[in-house]
Amino acid sequence: MTVDRRSVFARAARVLLVVGLFSFGASGLWAQGTAGKVQGTVMDPTGQPIANAQVFIVGTAFAALTNEQGFYFINNVPAGTYTIQAQFIGYQAAHMRDVRILADQTLTAD
Repeated sequence: MTVDRRSVFARAARVLLVVGLFSFGASGLWAQGTAGKVQGTVMDPTGQPIANAQVFIVGTAFAALTNEQGFYFINNVPAGTYTIQAQFIGYQAAHMRDVRILADQTLTAD
């Protein structure tokens, strides 16, 4: 029995092409994230930033402290709808309800 080398090569090339296309297409799915980022600034009623205020996502372990400019950020928050709370001694706690965090996006919540 003789084997036509061109048909073997053609068959191998088709298999490699299919595997390559599948791998490339699947890598696009793997690149999509499931978490987002929340950032913002905490200020007092006069508009002055509050340093070291606690900002957290209610019902989760995600939290941050503000810096000297009142800025905070929380990375890798699973996509979903949450309540964000900011608090500092001497001030009434502030809540933002029904905050929607989207995958691979940054939400600004001041």
